[in-house]
Amino acid sequence: MSSREEILRAVRSARSGDAPGLPSPEAPTEAADYRGHLGADPVGLFVRRAEELGVRVHRLEDPGQLVVTVAGLCGGRRTYVEPALRDLGISLRELGLPLVAWDRLAEAEVGVTGADYGIAESATLVLVARPDRPRSASLLPPVHVAVLREDRVLGDLFGLVERLDRLPSALVLASGPSRSADIEMSLAVGVHGPGTVHVVLLPPDGQEGRAGSAK
Repeated sequence: MSSREEILRAVRSARSGDAPGLPSPEAPTEAADYRGHLGADPVGLFVRRAEELGVRVHRLEDPGQLVVTVAGLCGGRRTYVEPALRDLGISLRELGLPLVAWDRLAEAEVGVTGADYGIAESATLVLVARPDRPRSASLLPPVHVAVLREDRVLGDLFGLVERLDRLPSALVLASGPSRSADIEMSLAVGVHGPGTVHVVLLPPDGQEGRAGSAK
């Protein structure tokens, strides 16, 4: 099959709604020991790597601390809370936090989202785009607060691929605050995304799920 035919087949498949599934790459056998090291304590590794990147990690022992913790991180600033965290948004509003609607996202100083997964090897947050988890919520406000369950922290990208049924419409992989450098390597933080990132880690609840349905 020619390259042209492959492209046309992919276009027809997308138009018909039959999106191609993910390939199933296997991790190299020689990486087994290294992957075992990553999986020994993925949460601890995620925390260490995240702090090295300048991410502020808040590891909670009690899920009941979530509302107060997030309210403290928002600090009374205008905040957008994604629809997937509706109950959290209601609680924050009851505490008097000024929330903005989606059509005023550009005015938000803080964006609060969930994260579908975390990758310990690179302290990466994985957000699967869907109607109740819009991409801009984690990219546009200067401060991003991500809520992540500890049982959603994976060792590496191979672990992520194993949990994805198929390619979503978009997948945000964010490792630390936004960083940019000019030709002279002068580093600027927060130019193309949040300059401050907080991760609130919740205790595991023992429930497994696929990325398309994670809350």
